[in-house]
Amino acid sequence: MKCERRTLASAGLTLLLLPPGALRAQQPDPVSERPLLELSLDDAVKRALENNADLIVERYNPEDSAEVVRQVRGAYDPLFFSTLGKRSQTDPARNIFAGAEAVDSNTWTYNFGVSQNLKTGANLRLDFNNSRSDTNSRFFTINPRYDASLNLNLTQPLLRDLKIDRNREQLIVAKRNREISDVQFRQSVVNTVAGVKQLYYDLLFSHDNLEAQKKSLALASKLLRENQIKVRVGTMAPLDVVAAESEVAGREEGVITAEAAVADAEDALKRAIFQASDPEVWQLRIMPKDRPTAEPVEVDVVKATEKALESRTDMVAARKNLENLDTGLRLARNQTLPALDLTASYGGVGVGGTQILDESGRPLTPPIEGGYGDALSSAAGRDFPTWTVGVNLSYPILNRQASAASARARIARDQAQASLRRLELQVATDVRSAGRAVETNFKRVSSTGAARILQERRLDAEEKRFAAGMSTNFLVTQAQRDLALAEVSELRAIADYRKSVVNFERVQEAGGGVVFAVSAAGPSSNVGATGGRTQTASPQQ
Repeated sequence: MKCERRTLASAGLTLLLLPPGALRAQQPDPVSERPLLELSLDDAVKRALENNADLIVERYNPEDSAEVVRQVRGAYDPLFFSTLGKRSQTDPARNIFAGAEAVDSNTWTYNFGVSQNLKTGANLRLDFNNSRSDTNSRFFTINPRYDASLNLNLTQPLLRDLKIDRNREQLIVAKRNREISDVQFRQSVVNTVAGVKQLYYDLLFSHDNLEAQKKSLALASKLLRENQIKVRVGTMAPLDVVAAESEVAGREEGVITAEAAVADAEDALKRAIFQASDPEVWQLRIMPKDRPTAEPVEVDVVKATEKALESRTDMVAARKNLENLDTGLRLARNQTLPALDLTASYGGVGVGGTQILDESGRPLTPPIEGGYGDALSSAAGRDFPTWTVGVNLSYPILNRQASAASARARIARDQAQASLRRLELQVATDVRSAGRAVETNFKRVSSTGAARILQERRLDAEEKRFAAGMSTNFLVTQAQRDLALAEVSELRAIADYRKSVVNFERVQEAGGGVVFAVSAAGPSSNVGATGGRTQTASPQQ
């Protein structure tokens, strides 16, 4: 047991005596071996617009909405119909006028027609009916006989379905839904662009944070080396070196955590700007080329709110949806009216064939030849016209179904109006909050920058006092920690300010958003393209 304790103590002492960064130096650095992609902010946005997986999915929605419009318009396409068939029948003779002991008759039918709905709610129908029949009955004057008829029918609503009907309502709504789909796709584009910019700033912060952590580690390593020199010359006790070594180890952990945060930020940005999951893509190192400054941005909340209420995508979509409900209410109210329809028809018939009997019923010798052309000529020539005009009226006694449907449509429209007013309040709140975040984060940039400068001066003073023997390891180490925290806070404030400017521009154009969160180790962001999402600001915002 004592031997094991000596071994552990010896191993611990060996670790303490290792030079700073020795553990990290013993392992290969896979980061430097990965291919590098230097990326500007504009390039990131361009790649996202071309490759973002969510946008690729969203691009199908406008196309689908356009096809829905085309599908609804099909209700006004002409409908062609026809009936072709043959009927054969044999009947026993039932009286002396049967014309044969067993009457055989054969009928060929070939009917054609076309029907079309009109945008006045009317239906127009043309029927062209034809038949050929022959029989062995000797009492038929014409055998075989050809019949032809041509009829045009019109049904026009006069009350219900006159100003609007189901087909017209569906067409109006489908066209408006296509506009809503275009608006929603624009919302996805705006949100994706804003999300990519924020992811870019998160990656930039991750790299800056890594450099800050490395700088903090370098300061701790420098202090450790100075302490080790003092131990060797006998001006410091060996035990005092342990605290410096512990500080180096802790700051190495900070570097490791910052490196992981860089990888997470890279993956989040890759998810937004690349289309497919490719091993080569995941191996890329992304280095931001642009470094925007934290210059002040003018924030006019009043004008921004007016712009958002007028043209923000969710406001536009909500107003168009309200128009759809107004159209539905018009239809529902129209359906409570009586059904009063005007009907009119006009047509002609014709008969042709071989006449085998005269008017008195005596056989003709020879028969008078005829055919289908005679029947068609007679029908088209209006030799035997037929016309009708009338009105049809129907109305349910209580009409509870239509009344209830109208009431529900009114309730839905009123509810949508209330939702629109609620959305207006939410939009105004979003814009004011985003504008306030810009102003707050700009003030944070100034205050954290001043704090960082003061911490640099404090560390410099503490190091000079330590060199003169007037300070301690603890105070120098604490000053280094405070400087590292101040540098990270300034970097975080700059990143948050840039992101808040992007968000302020976004909330004026699009609803929904992307989800962002900042963990203790660094930024973590997920970018999406669909509407209706929420945004969680960083703790500083």
